[in-house]
Amino acid sequence: MRTEAKMTGTATARATGMSQSKLSKIENGMLLPSVTDVERLVAELAAARETRIELVELAKSLHAEAETRRVVLHRGAHRHQQTISRVEARAATSRFFQVNLVPALLQSEPYLRTVLGTMPHSEQEAAVAALRTRRSRMDDLAKQFVFVLSEAALRWRMGPAELMAEQVEHLAAIQRRPNVRLGVVPWSADANVVALHGFHIYDERVVTVSVLTGNATITDPLDVREYLALFGRLERLAVRGEELQGLLKRIAEDHRRLG
Repeated sequence: MRTEAKMTGTATARATGMSQSKLSKIENGMLLPSVTDVERLVAELAAARETRIELVELAKSLHAEAETRRVVLHRGAHRHQQTISRVEARAATSRFFQVNLVPALLQSEPYLRTVLGTMPHSEQEAAVAALRTRRSRMDDLAKQFVFVLSEAALRWRMGPAELMAEQVEHLAAIQRRPNVRLGVVPWSADANVVALHGFHIYDERVVTVSVLTGNATITDPLDVREYLALFGRLERLAVRGEELQGLLKRIAEDHRRLG
């Protein structure tokens, strides 16, 4: 369109209020223009009405898709706890999968303090306070909490043997709550499922994933459905009831014996 209008890049950039480098990136597919950018360009380059409508609508749809598929990274445990607390407050069903760590809502106080041990004291206290608020929601029997852990999550030594044994026994007590469903995928399971990391799912809307430098929030519906499908496969591998109680008892005994 610019070539047909016989306008230089410099003249077009000046007329539309953008830098020449920005216009060059747009023209070379290196930058998604804003809807306002497109509106100014099609007006300045005297595009036909049908072309104007098509390009503006295309810009709007591309931005809507980009926003939907966005993954937001939150840094800092306290900030993450606050973000998740708001999401959790609205969720009717919260699902949690962990590979090598007990989920925060299931952690005993000594285990939690060990997990947060490397943080500055003030940040640690803020994270503990935010977590207590989240845990209080488990008293709401209208909300469902579903946990699936690998056996490795219960054997990964986060502290002394007695701390780990007490943490495992803490799980045995919590799983008796009527709105809590706990399952553990034993080492003996023929898993045939690749789970690269732990994740949390809130209803069918939001997934959160912890990474080394922060916590990612995923809201794209297609991505959320993939995580839901993976969670379903993992849940079917997990043991519950008396079998779970026996497994938890053996793991606690192993921690104390290996002390």
